[in-house]
Amino acid sequence: MIRTMPSNNLIFRIFCCILVITFFNFPTTKAQNEDTVYFEYQNCSANRISSTSTYQKNMITLFSSFTSSASAKLFSNTTILGGNSSVYGLFMCRGDIPLRLCKQCVGNATEKLSTDPECNHSIEAVIWYAECMLRYSNVLFFSIVATSPEYSLFNADDVSSNSTTSFMNFLRNTMNRTAEAAADSEARFSTKEANLSHSQTLYALAQCTQDLSPQNCRTCLAEAIEMLPTCCDRKQGARVKFPSCNIWYEMYPFYGVITDNPPKRLVPSSGFSWWHPNGVNLLLNILVYILNLIIVSFL
Repeated sequence: MIRTMPSNNLIFRIFCCILVITFFNFPTTKAQNEDTVYFEYQNCSANRISSTSTYQKNMITLFSSFTSSASAKLFSNTTILGGNSSVYGLFMCRGDIPLRLCKQCVGNATEKLSTDPECNHSIEAVIWYAECMLRYSNVLFFSIVATSPEYSLFNADDVSSNSTTSFMNFLRNTMNRTAEAAADSEARFSTKEANLSHSQTLYALAQCTQDLSPQNCRTCLAEAIEMLPTCCDRKQGARVKFPSCNIWYEMYPFYGVITDNPPKRLVPSSGFSWWHPNGVNLLLNILVYILNLIIVSFL
């Protein structure tokens, strides 16, 4: 039997397969322990200051202290004294997240406030992420309830309940219990679950800044809960956030799902993984199989 040498076309196809395999198997990945934090909203004063002012320098010092403190605790309020240029600020991370994520969130918040043209020279501002909140001002605000500025987010889907009234009553009762527990806790944070039906569970979260007294925390959370029928009637999930407190509920678990142990597995930087959970690279196997078929067909 006479065997012919592989054609140039075959060699080219083999080369392309090898190139594709190498590309998808090359470690162009980023570590998943670089957790993602999610920006939600910011409100910055139109009253601006000079980039060379003492107040601006004190604000930078404040931000630096925040990023340092967030390595060790989920809440901190700090004053940078400077007479008429004093800066008062605090940050609060969600009570269920690990410190590494708190530090990252606070770091992102200070960077955004320092560089965003809308905010970088504002005399006061508040910024919210899903994982943290940061606030600063030239006026002392510690221990005072602030419910403005505020914002709300909600799930576009409505609950699948026969009675809207019964769901809103159920939600209000669950949020009230969660708010009461948060006000009574030293961390001013609480979560609750309640069964809406045999197949549906409501997950609720309430949190206040720790400088508030229990009564002031109750006052703040009660106002947030009162907003729910107006902003988020019948919705499957919603968030109401004030500078001093916030509430959040969903029909799925959204808190307590991140641990202090960073994930070790790498994922593609695009966020899409071709890796099967058992660690076998499915795409690689498919391409190798195709390559074998091409070679065999020309032998």
